[in-house]
Amino acid sequence: MYRLMLVSSLLAAASATILNDTSLPPPDPFYAEVYNETTLPPPEPFEEAMLASLDPLERQLLTSAKGENGVELFEGDIMLSDEQRESRKGASNLWPGSIYYVITSSSSADRNIILSAINHWRSRSCLRFYERPESYNSGPHLRFIRSSGCWSYVGRQERNTGQSISIGQGCNTLGIIAHEIGHAIGFWHEQSRRDRDSYISVLTENILSGKEHNFRVENNENALGVPYDLSSLMHYGGFSFSSNGQPTIVTNDVLLAGKIGQRNGLSHRDRHLANEMYRCSERCVCIPRCRNGGFVDRNCRCICPAGTSGMFCDRRYYSYYGRTCGNQRITRPGVIKSRYFPSLYPPNEHCIWKVTAPTGKRVRIQFHTARVIYRSGVRCPWDWIAVHTNSDSRPDRVACGTELQNTAFTTTGNRLVVEMHSFRERYASLQTGFNATITFV
Repeated sequence: MYRLMLVSSLLAAASATILNDTSLPPPDPFYAEVYNETTLPPPEPFEEAMLASLDPLERQLLTSAKGENGVELFEGDIMLSDEQRESRKGASNLWPGSIYYVITSSSSADRNIILSAINHWRSRSCLRFYERPESYNSGPHLRFIRSSGCWSYVGRQERNTGQSISIGQGCNTLGIIAHEIGHAIGFWHEQSRRDRDSYISVLTENILSGKEHNFRVENNENALGVPYDLSSLMHYGGFSFSSNGQPTIVTNDVLLAGKIGQRNGLSHRDRHLANEMYRCSERCVCIPRCRNGGFVDRNCRCICPAGTSGMFCDRRYYSYYGRTCGNQRITRPGVIKSRYFPSLYPPNEHCIWKVTAPTGKRVRIQFHTARVIYRSGVRCPWDWIAVHTNSDSRPDRVACGTELQNTAFTTTGNRLVVEMHSFRERYASLQTGFNATITFV
């Protein structure tokens, strides 16, 4: 009898509809392995590991980092000049095209990663960077220091003694340093643009009291015709300044939720804006007409966004933000699973499953296994799963650990969205992922 029940169960499992995106490439051998239980979880106590996982803007708040002379930082990592405190300007205080910089002795341990971030900007714009000795004081320049947190002034400051860029503890990654250099050459945060409400929503009820001013729109911002970019290196993350572990910023299109807050490097539109700000193509005799979001660089050629090709970016294969892992076209009952479940799911991913039931039906999701890295206080700083019971941009629940295990949700309408975010590190013994059954009721 037991064998018969076991065979029946296996047949049922085999015949269940799997609703994941099967067109994705197979896992590499590391991810396909059974868990290596010797892989250690985040340390206990793990405050330092948690801080390292956060967006640098949020880390500033938790560590009470201050700017130069103990001044409170604006929007988490900006030092404002007196003029900017009165009236912030989008593309003001530009450099003449050449930027002198000093890596002070306090930042000597971070020299290589600072140089990598400088080269990241140099190779993606027409800006020229020249190093000077620490004693240099003959005109405006950047001075990389190791102070409290990571912060920078915005644009060129008229000081012969230079303007500081702090690369403090936990800030020594290429993306974060490139972000601070972005401020120094004249970039504000992307979500302070005047047109931001067409792309994101700020959830003020989740913002720490007294920090709401960090989310205001800057009326003097000038985007120079470059479209809003959710994937900008200069964009806040979704949980910046959160008081309760729930998001403070959501994308109006829920399927683009994983695009904000990246700190890997300059996006295509970041490069475009820098090239516009510094008029990189003004010496071109014949300026090509780039299509599909392409722009002209200092070499008078079109730089094309991902998903396009051709001399003029005239061939387009997919949208600017590209594909999202998961499955966004689920229209029938079945099973959804995290990638490679029950093996270790990949790090540094944001996958989305969108379910649409027939009109008049509701969607019910029953989680069975649900195991990701655990909560720290009110936060899910590493991995998390979010459930949207109406597939709108505001999640009903953001969970981590085993909080969703053996739980169920039913929508009020006919749509459901599940998000899963994974941190950049691997903690195999905690990362089983999830599997869940979808039914229509």
